[in-house]
Amino acid sequence: MQKVKTFLIIFIGAFIGSNLRYGEGLLFKSSNGFPYGTLVANLTGAFILPFLIHYLQDRYHLSSRIILALSTGLLGSYTTFSTFTADTYKLYQSGNWTLLITYLTITIVGGFICALLGNYWAATRAFMDCAGRSKD
Repeated sequence: MQKVKTFLIIFIGAFIGSNLRYGEGLLFKSSNGFPYGTLVANLTGAFILPFLIHYLQDRYHLSSRIILALSTGLLGSYTTFSTFTADTYKLYQSGNWTLLITYLTITIVGGFICALLGNYWAATRAFMDCAGRSKD
C-alpha cells in the first residue's frame, strides 16, 4: 500500500510539473528556432532542485514521499532532458552553429551555475534561519 501511495503522490507532482512546463512553453515561444521554453525550464529546475533538497527538506523535515513528489514528480516532469536533446538536434540539423553552441553552453554551464546558486541560496537561508533562532 505504501508503494501505491508513493506512486500516487509522484503522479500528482508530475501532473502539476508537466502542466507548468506546457504553460511555460506557451509563454516562451521562439521566433528564431531557439528553444527558450526548454532553456528556462531546465535552468529554473537546476536552481530549484538543490534548494528543495538542501533547504526545504532540512528546514521543514519534509517526508521522503513529499520530496519524491516535488523532485521526481514535479521537477522531473517540468525539466526535460529529452526535449533538450531534440532541440539540440534540430539546431544541429538546421546548421545554425551559433544558436547550437549558445544553447548547449547556456544549458550546460548555466545549469551548473544555477545549481550552485540554488545550493548557495539554501545555505544562506539556512544560516539566516539559524541566526534568527539564536536571537530568540
